[in-house]
Amino acid sequence: VGEIAARFLRAEFRARSSLLLADDANHLEALAGGEAPVDLGVAQWSFDRAESAGRGTGTLPASPCLVVPLKAPMRVRGVLVLELLGSAPLGPEPMRLLDTCASLLAISLERIHYIEVARTSTVQIESERLRNALLSAISHDLRTPLASLVGLSDALGLTEPPLSAAQREVADAIRDSALRMSAQVNNLLDMARLEAGAAPLHRDWQPLEEVVGSALAASSEALAGRSLHVNLPDDLPLLHLDAVLFERVLVNLLENAAKYTPSGSAITLGAEATTREVSLWVDDEGPGLPEGAQERIFEKFERGSRESSLPGVGLGLAICRAIVQAHGGRIQGSNRRAHGSIAGARFTIVLPRGEPPQDDGTGKSTTL
Repeated sequence: VGEIAARFLRAEFRARSSLLLADDANHLEALAGGEAPVDLGVAQWSFDRAESAGRGTGTLPASPCLVVPLKAPMRVRGVLVLELLGSAPLGPEPMRLLDTCASLLAISLERIHYIEVARTSTVQIESERLRNALLSAISHDLRTPLASLVGLSDALGLTEPPLSAAQREVADAIRDSALRMSAQVNNLLDMARLEAGAAPLHRDWQPLEEVVGSALAASSEALAGRSLHVNLPDDLPLLHLDAVLFERVLVNLLENAAKYTPSGSAITLGAEATTREVSLWVDDEGPGLPEGAQERIFEKFERGSRESSLPGVGLGLAICRAIVQAHGGRIQGSNRRAHGSIAGARFTIVLPRGEPPQDDGTGKSTTL
């Protein structure tokens, strides 16, 4: 496009030209092959204000070149720098022709940009689809041998004569490692199903207290040695949830809090309701979230600390976000502070409140 424009401008206006395009930070960068001298200060001024500048204009008329902004429908794409070889500035008719050329050039550049965006998005989607398919296939292949390892390690405990203390310790270690790996495999499968839309929601109006109670029971082993505080108001409304999936969210958050906090520290689960939303949070007394990682930790295969020796592959929070978003809610992580220093992490879930169906006296339910 730049070469075609340069040939046309040279023939039509007897001018040398250079093309400068804006990057994501709105800084101009000159394309290779430009012939006209470029004053970056004048070019940036023209780009920032979307106005022509330089020779023949009311702004910096002493400049040897004319700078024209490339205004496309969505944004200014860059500027065109024109060095006229003649001594006279452009008249009204040539100026209108130049503006038309600049507009067509800007539209062409914008179309090329969005074609590249679409191509990149397609590649990313296909790569993600392939990765999910591979993860799903590998995970399915791992489930059977992992189940066999757990079963065999349990069977070792029933052998006669009984295992020695050292042998028992090895058998227990095998079993624990197999169970941890099995949990990670299940996470991989769940994430693949959620992203593929193969995990439909089975929603019903649920009391949050019951879902929280189930999550606490399911994570009781992980929470051993922690001081647990549950603060749920008595007037919490019913929520339209898939109880099984939402329990999984709470279990992941509670186990995550236990994983990153020392024994004896406190973990708090609380909630509050407004007229439109219900917020639920899990607080811990761990090291908090790394600076700038509050969004990144919800990506797949991301962990709070890249150098962490704690087991896990970084899928728990990604699964939480996928489930919460499927419910029309949002989840975020932040650091709690006390006396100017980090006092731990907080994960907050916000869900739409909605209105549960009401019995109209005929045995049928109606939604207000």
